[in-house]
Amino acid sequence: MKNIFDEPKKGLTFFNFNPQLTVSSSWFEEILLALFEIKNLSFRYPSFSNFELQNLNFSIEKGNLIGLLGPNGAGKSTVLKLLAGLFSPVSGEVLFERQALEGIRYRERAKKIAYVPQSMHFTFPLSAWEIVEMGRHPYLGRFESLGKKDREICERALDLCDALDFKDRSYEELSGGEKQRVLLASALAQTPQVLLLDEPTLSLDLSHQILLFEIIQKLHREESLTVIVATHELNLAGRFLDRLILMKSGKIVAEGEPKKVLTPRNIKSTLNVEVDRLNHKSGFPFFVPQRRKVGRR
Repeated sequence: MKNIFDEPKKGLTFFNFNPQLTVSSSWFEEILLALFEIKNLSFRYPSFSNFELQNLNFSIEKGNLIGLLGPNGAGKSTVLKLLAGLFSPVSGEVLFERQALEGIRYRERAKKIAYVPQSMHFTFPLSAWEIVEMGRHPYLGRFESLGKKDREICERALDLCDALDFKDRSYEELSGGEKQRVLLASALAQTPQVLLLDEPTLSLDLSHQILLFEIIQKLHREESLTVIVATHELNLAGRFLDRLILMKSGKIVAEGEPKKVLTPRNIKSTLNVEVDRLNHKSGFPFFVPQRRKVGRR
């Protein structure tokens, strides 16, 4: 599927079948290539914290739409920061397109991987547009200004995130949902292959949570983006995401399709909450927590 920011390419079109056309095996290998390979990955913070990621092994293929789930302190945000290259593993390795992530220069990495933290604060007052413009910095020289194409990409990113109407407003004046969509648009302006989103629905009401997950799903389906989302929203993750990784205490507890991962037993073992499973008419399950007495464990 074509990325919206790709330049038109001459040559093959797969809508006109040519029976004499031969496609090399390397083409198929590229399509099936794992973007990320996490091998025997361990990490701990240089403090007295007891937290540790322990010997993680998993891969992320092109086009995956993945959720990282688990309680606070499970390691979800830490995994995202390792995938973004913000942290270095204590042992093991993170490969991106078969290269050690640490060996890829920052500017080149920023053209392929976009990371959106839980929140951002800016020292100076900036408009939503100015923040989205920052996404183009990996493509500009030291004192180079944005060109016409850069501005078109920024505007398109805002449009995809349903944020064009408030592009000229001060970022600090925006609601939580609007701020999150601006940060997402700034990440899109990097024209990445991969979006890493750290709890993008944090502090949002239900309506804006659903809107943001709908935008994430649209970007994945229509723009060919690989998306990894750290979230606490079990029901929304089960509804909108294709693959889930359930974590606890720095370890992977379960991995696979939502119906396989989200079970009352897994939820109880990781979140210490007993739930009732209900089935929506469309087929996906959702969960309702059972009432707990104060002091019950």
